[in-house]
Amino acid sequence: MKINKSTLKRIIAEERAKLVREQAGSTATSVYKPVDGATISEIPSELEELLAMEMREFFVEAIESEEYEGTGPTWQSEIQAAATEYERAIIDSGALKSIIELWNSIEDMLHNGEFAR
Repeated sequence: MKINKSTLKRIIAEERAKLVREQAGSTATSVYKPVDGATISEIPSELEELLAMEMREFFVEAIESEEYEGTGPTWQSEIQAAATEYERAIIDSGALKSIIELWNSIEDMLHNGEFAR
């Protein structure tokens, strides 16, 4: 899935606003309900979902590029099931929040002229 520059900027702005709200101590939370019915404390952001989807596709491509012995006719569906679990686990773990925070930090440095030569 491809996103254009303006959509990415909008998503980043939404994430930045969300981080500001979190740092200000906002107690508003939602509930994300994955397919299996489990819940986590927050709804994943659009950027988190896009990153997780891209990582899922990378996972599938990496597995498909290797030769494995003993794979059968259900191998492709097994790969897809594993990729779906990987995507869900990435979102549930909250690992992408750190990536988004790092993204925002580096972007702020860029806008503050820290990379000007």
